[in-house]
Amino acid sequence: MNAQHDNAPLYRRFAELLHRTIGLDAASLGHSAIERAVDQRVAAWCADGHAEATLADYWEAAQCSPSMVQALIETVVVPETWFYRDADAFKTLARLAHARLAERGNALPLRVLSLPCSTGEEPYTIAMTLLDSGIDAAQLRIDAMDISDRSLAVAQRAVYGRNSFRGNAFPFRDAHFTRTEDGWRLAPRVVDAVRFSRANLMQLDASSLGVYDFVFCRNVLIYFDREAQQKALQALNSVLAENGTLFVGPAETGLLMRYGMQSAKIPLAFAFHRGAPEQAQLNSWHTAPLATAAALAMTRSQVPALAPPHVFSAQPFAWPDPVARTPFNGVTPFTPRYSVAPYMRETSTPAPPPAHNPLSPAVNAARDTLKAAHALADAGRLAEAATAINAYLEHHAPHADAFYLLGVLADANGDANLARSQYRKALYLDPQHAEALAHLATLLELEGDRDGARLLMQRVSRAQGAQRG
Repeated sequence: MNAQHDNAPLYRRFAELLHRTIGLDAASLGHSAIERAVDQRVAAWCADGHAEATLADYWEAAQCSPSMVQALIETVVVPETWFYRDADAFKTLARLAHARLAERGNALPLRVLSLPCSTGEEPYTIAMTLLDSGIDAAQLRIDAMDISDRSLAVAQRAVYGRNSFRGNAFPFRDAHFTRTEDGWRLAPRVVDAVRFSRANLMQLDASSLGVYDFVFCRNVLIYFDREAQQKALQALNSVLAENGTLFVGPAETGLLMRYGMQSAKIPLAFAFHRGAPEQAQLNSWHTAPLATAAALAMTRSQVPALAPPHVFSAQPFAWPDPVARTPFNGVTPFTPRYSVAPYMRETSTPAPPPAHNPLSPAVNAARDTLKAAHALADAGRLAEAATAINAYLEHHAPHADAFYLLGVLADANGDANLARSQYRKALYLDPQHAEALAHLATLLELEGDRDGARLLMQRVSRAQGAQRG
């Protein structure tokens, strides 16, 4: 214990090194996670011929050894990705890609960037999506970049295990993969459509890359502090083509809106364009800090009153109809019939209501409320979306998907405590709610509780297995 306390300044130096090198905010991952990664590398270094070395010795050696720093980065970076993660982003990509090609007469290839690309599931999903939509490989240039050599090696091998396939429907696997002894091998046609290279988002040479029609940078900005977020967004902005589209993770939407980016207003795509010139002036990429918590609270307090419920369905979009299921504590909640991940959960054998028994007014009200909440959130009106759901829950039965959506909205606002509470409420109502489990696991991972996160992900696997069964 004393040795750990005595080494605290050195651990802080390693945290600062990781921040300078890859932008990692130690608080986002958990200081204990950084310490464990450092201890793991020290143990490996000692076993490799430096038996009497101390943590201080390792620090001194790492200062003049890029390979040692890279090994530490590899230990800290733990890939968590799968094919067609947040699938609506890829549906949106296909539609916008065809519009983009038609707009310029197929004169130039579409350029798509996946950064960080992790072990390849995201860029390969991009390739499968665009190829399956009828776009020829000659019209595509898909660049995939990551800082981890280990992840890039897995991506280039293009053989994947069951953890890369989540959900309960895999037509893409039947179409593009071949079963082998050690997993599923991706077809050469898809592999050849992606070009992998090593790159660091914090040190991106934007001038040599050119610009991209579509940029995927998902679920990484949440691991950066404000300074690193601003630097990363400057780099992403510099490689995004005029009228290009940037896709981020669901918990990062609030960040982009605070930087003046405009939501594409496409449900569940988490897609953004550059803001209007007047917004860009007010939200300079080079000078504007992120809004303070006090400023955000003031903004939320000034949000106009929520529109009356009858306005909610004025702008329809694809959304599953809810159906009744087994009462919970004397109350009958509802669950969606079809997948619109990540906000709504997929069920394997939906039971549509009888033709002679239309949905009740209460169920219709809930459905319309969630539709409206999602539309508000997609338009960047997060506080109004939360107000709509909370207003519904005050007068109707508790509902797991409603609490899950409240958790996602809290995540987008950076309120981890509220998000955690809402995810737990969703799980109280539906212990197998895979998305709530996965998001709560991510929060625990960020807070350094890797054991708790691992247990939750095991529950995710069991829940998905139950859906497939």
